[in-house]
Amino acid sequence: MVQEDLTQEQLSYELAVYREQIAMIKRETERVSLTTIDLGNALRTVESLSAEEALIPIGGGALVRGNISHTRILVPVGAEYLVEMEKDAAGEEMRRRIDATKKAVEKLNEEFNRIAAKLREVTGQLQRMESATQINQRVDGNIREDYI
Repeated sequence: MVQEDLTQEQLSYELAVYREQIAMIKRETERVSLTTIDLGNALRTVESLSAEEALIPIGGGALVRGNISHTRILVPVGAEYLVEMEKDAAGEEMRRRIDATKKAVEKLNEEFNRIAAKLREVTGQLQRMESATQINQRVDGNIREDYI
């Protein structure tokens, strides 16, 4: 009985770990999805950018009306570094990053499905063990009643 209880405890622990992993994957998927949306918005802006009047964000939600004199774009490349690029190159870089974020979401979904399958498996094992324990307790109770 002690070995069975230990196994139930181990399975309960695994269940908790899988649930936490699923929650983490959901949060990461949401974060990456928001990044994809942000990159899509930036790409649309880059594609429509021309040397004319525009509203330019200056922080805190404030905008200033200005004229764009050239269309070279500062594109973040990681670790808070920016690279100045021509409009077409910046658009390509953003498309590449959008594709990368979509692939990341696909991988996260695959991992989510893998962990969800393990979660279902462990849940089924726990339910079978709990049912077996309940049946054994009823049998033990019936035996006691028969012999008392």
